[in-house]
Amino acid sequence: MGEERTDSMIKCVCLVVWKADRLLLVQSRNRQKYYFPGGKIDAGESQQEALVREIDEELGVHLKPDQLHYHSTVVGPAYPQKDMETELNCYTTSSDIDWETIHPQSEVTDLEWMAVDDTERIAPAVLKWLEHIDVIGEKDDEVSTLQSKVGIEC
Repeated sequence: MGEERTDSMIKCVCLVVWKADRLLLVQSRNRQKYYFPGGKIDAGESQQEALVREIDEELGVHLKPDQLHYHSTVVGPAYPQKDMETELNCYTTSSDIDWETIHPQSEVTDLEWMAVDDTERIAPAVLKWLEHIDVIGEKDDEVSTLQSKVGIEC
């Protein structure tokens, strides 16, 4: 599998989905931390093409590129790789999906609606994204805070 990699940077694309004060995160085989659904961008793929492919592989959900909306990009520590960084290109979707009926596919062994303050179980780059949108530490109204920071309603 070709992946877009520049020296110590892994370029990835991911889907940000939340409900109330929880993010939908996945866990892969042999990994302890949870991260956004998505993955590496293969050589020659656009971000949207990579995200459509990855979400189909990981969750069995068939998205269309026009249902994806760019949100933000952050760079954070790669996981589980050491001495590498990952560039997370984050998207949301306008697709009407019943996320409660989704089951892990392929290399994904678990998916969970995780509280944003469950930092021990969240991958470092996702924590960097949460810091980027300034959600970690805001306890007064996590639901409206997360919704307003991400920019669309759940």
